Amino acid sequence: MRLFDEKKIVRFLLIFAGIFFAVFIPELVRSIHNVFMVVPYVLSVFFLFLVAFTYKFPIVGNRKKMRNDVNIVPPPTITSYPTRDLQRDLLERDELFQMMVDVSANGFWTFDVVSGKVYWSQKALKLLMAEMVNVDDTFDVMRTRIVEIDWENFREALNGALERCENFNIKISLQNAVSKGHRLQISGHVQKNEEGRPIRVIGSLTEELDRFAAEKQNYYYVYQDALTGVYNRKFFLEKLKVDVDMAHQNPNYIFAVALLDIDSFGAINTSFSINVGDNVLRVMSERLKAQCRSNDSIARIGPDVFAIILHGIRSTDSDDDVLPIVRRIHNAVKMPIQIDGRELYISVSMAVALNRDVDCVEDILANATASLREMKKGVNHGDIQFFSGRIREKAMRLYKLEFEIRRAIQDSEFILMYQPIVDTGAKDKVVAFEALVRWQQEEKGIVSPAEFIPIAEETGLIIPMGAQILRMACKQAKQWVDMGYKDIQVAVNFSAKQFALDNMVDDIKRVLIETQLHPRNLKLEITEYTAMCEAEKTIEIMRALSNMGLQISIDDFGTGYSSLSYLKRYPIHTLKMDKSFIDHMTENEEDATFARMVIGISKSLGLDLVAEGVETEEQLNFLKEEGCRLIQGFYFSKPLTTGEALAYLEQHYKP
Repeated sequence: MRLFDEKKIVRFLLIFAGIFFAVFIPELVRSIHNVFMVVPYVLSVFFLFLVAFTYKFPIVGNRKKMRNDVNIVPPPTITSYPTRDLQRDLLERDELFQMMVDVSANGFWTFDVVSGKVYWSQKALKLLMAEMVNVDDTFDVMRTRIVEIDWENFREALNGALERCENFNIKISLQNAVSKGHRLQISGHVQKNEEGRPIRVIGSLTEELDRFAAEKQNYYYVYQDALTGVYNRKFFLEKLKVDVDMAHQNPNYIFAVALLDIDSFGAINTSFSINVGDNVLRVMSERLKAQCRSNDSIARIGPDVFAIILHGIRSTDSDDDVLPIVRRIHNAVKMPIQIDGRELYISVSMAVALNRDVDCVEDILANATASLREMKKGVNHGDIQFFSGRIREKAMRLYKLEFEIRRAIQDSEFILMYQPIVDTGAKDKVVAFEALVRWQQEEKGIVSPAEFIPIAEETGLIIPMGAQILRMACKQAKQWVDMGYKDIQVAVNFSAKQFALDNMVDDIKRVLIETQLHPRNLKLEITEYTAMCEAEKTIEIMRALSNMGLQISIDDFGTGYSSLSYLKRYPIHTLKMDKSFIDHMTENEEDATFARMVIGISKSLGLDLVAEGVETEEQLNFLKEEGCRLIQGFYFSKPLTTGEALAYLEQHYKP
């Protein structure tokens, strides 16, 4: 029971307040001349009385009265408790024990001394290579499957354990074992009663590989290639080291290393699937094992590269001795492969190096690798090439050059020269510069790009080098623009690898923002080959660049693709006629015809045309007569340094 009702108290207070304020109404009427001024006061008093008598206060919490029309029946009195089924508990425990025994990796057996009965688990019978249906509760299943001497040893061990109440552990061999190293280990634990007498033997049966078999298995895991089954790179290098050591001890010992590389293996994985590529590797390994001699060593040392160590080479005419062997192997592995109902034609490049004139593993492997690399770069890939001193010398020179290029990028040794592009229709006004990279070495001085650009392309160093060149060219162009040369353009060459980068557009945009250069002052030059690589992706990139305000030029036009249909699809602005057609157009009618054709194409498509490599007045006059206005070449200027380019601007730029 509550001591007071808060709702009644609130109502009382509201009524009291209303009466209190109502008492002053006559006084207000007498003191205020305007009666209407009393109306709000009277309404407020009326509102207090209204709230006090009519407002229904909300229920806080559960304060409803309990219903009295519901009969609550008390629960029945529990007079008994359920009893456990001990027999069922024992059955469930036996089933659980049986399940644990069956899923175990080891086999189990028990021997009841009183009844003489033997129990064998499923795993134990599997290890004994016995059928479940033919098994009785005796030791006969084991006696008939192990060698006789091991059966006698087991009987002696079991009887001795029962007599002395001690455990035993012995090894047994099956009569029909797959290998001589395959053995089983059987153990027994004696269970005694309260009087100390043996009542039961509980034992286990496990498979054991002897030391030789275990070492063989470990050897497989360490030295075998899991996919193809041939040796792996680790074995190849260790075996090669052994052969090199033998050659040191015996100068007449000659061996050869052959490397086989599947050409365009990545295209197989891309065009079909990785599973098809794996099957190709398996077929290759099987063909190599079938064609190589028993004393040769085959290994897979790369994703699609196999290596063979050929032994037993005669010291005289060693190349002629090896050639028939490698020719037979090469002819076999490059045969078409039947996989999943399809016939695949593959090409395999094969490089061979002998251990003559080398004294370490690294040298002979480097010789073979250099030969393979040289062949795959040339037109004779898919054939056989023997190592020669010229190849190694070239490889060492290229390796050294690659190292120096990496250092030059870090030390910013690359500089830019600028060759003017002149508009002959505007009184030889300079309208643009092509940025040409040079390598300024301390020892050699200025190095021609023909010496380092191909290596940079091959090694991928063209990407960081190209980013450095772009930033330098944009900075220089921004300086010229700030000096008043508002319309000047700088053209920068881009390689196919640079153009294939997914973040290329973002990188260019970032450089323009960093240097604050307007896109109209930058032109990108790419070759026809670059334009045709991944055409749809290239078109998308070109459109993004063009939408930014950049201009795109096709360099060396006429030397790449004969089809001109791409010119209509690509958002390009300029064509550059290759120098090879300009050199002899005043002397050779065929070159002159081609020049006229290129000029006509550019006019019909509304594209600017730049003739590069113009050196003579005759060439200039021919181009001007045919309507080509933009000229680049030694006739007007050689590539200029930054200071020389500024001086050229001051003389030939007309705003």
